[in-house]
Amino acid sequence: MSRSEDMIIQYLNEAHATELALVSTLRAHIAMTPQGSYRSLLDEHLDVTRRQADRLERRLAELGVGRSLIQSGVGAFQSLLGQVLALGKGPIDLLRGGGGEEKLLKNAKDECATEALEIATYDALEQVAIELADEVTAELAAEHRTQEEEMLAALREEIPRLARDAVAAEVYGRKAYDSSEVGAVHAAQEAAESASRAASGLAGEAAEQAGQAARKVTGTAKETAKEARRVPGVEAAEGEARGAVASEGDLPIADYDSLNAGEIVERLPRLSQVELGQVDAYERRHGNRKTILQKIDSLQGDAPWAGYDEQSADEIESRVRDADDDEARKVRDYERRHKARKGVLEAAERAVATS
Repeated sequence: MSRSEDMIIQYLNEAHATELALVSTLRAHIAMTPQGSYRSLLDEHLDVTRRQADRLERRLAELGVGRSLIQSGVGAFQSLLGQVLALGKGPIDLLRGGGGEEKLLKNAKDECATEALEIATYDALEQVAIELADEVTAELAAEHRTQEEEMLAALREEIPRLARDAVAAEVYGRKAYDSSEVGAVHAAQEAAESASRAASGLAGEAAEQAGQAARKVTGTAKETAKEARRVPGVEAAEGEARGAVASEGDLPIADYDSLNAGEIVERLPRLSQVELGQVDAYERRHGNRKTILQKIDSLQGDAPWAGYDEQSADEIESRVRDADDDEARKVRDYERRHKARKGVLEAAERAVATS
């Protein structure tokens, strides 16, 4: 492979990695965005981004790059991308202290920065391809850049409305953010409806086939939720969305309203990040007790890895045995603040001592 081909492949790999990173981020954004023009824009851009990633991968394959090499290139560049624009943590801004309206505005602002990076990426790819007489790649880059420019313009049109909503909510108390209309809720509803339609009126073998289809749809919805949760802060946001419409019976702490603050605080460390967010939103709507909210605030933070809170102690201990020092320390520190399971803590301590 010549030096010119190497350079083309390098820039194609960077563009491809950017698109794949953005797919995960857009899915996370959609999960917390209510219906409306902004969400429609994100849905549309997710489709465009997936198609762009596919086109880039096909072009790399045409140049003789195997899928394993493409994926290794993606991993390396995603690390770089995380340093450049914090896509490793996701441009979604889920810092505590703001309502849904303000979070959406911050998301849109960060998305504009992401689009600018993509435009520059395609500017560079197009010019490199032109210089090296690769007309196919140059044309692909130009088409993708145009799509990103259109997305950036559409995002900028959304920002004034999102800013007005944020001011109305934060200053005047006129909230427009409806957590019951966010993408995560709709995904779950669509999965349930699809399952119901598939099973309706069928029997015997047909019913079994419908059940399989329903399980597949439900599994897809769960995978979408897991993908969204890979972005730090999304678990807390999901919990906040649930808690905003929850009744006492929906909470992970039984008989919540009959417990005093001390009793609730004692139970909080056993909750997952999603559950903490749910209780936080419920408490703010009802008792708004400072001791409870402060305890939740001290417990909220990203788990050592996606799905940690749902895993058993045995599963965590098994992974920690092979963990590096950084991951083992995260497990130890997180576990100390939360469930404080003896076996997990001992496994994490051993991993830290031997790493």
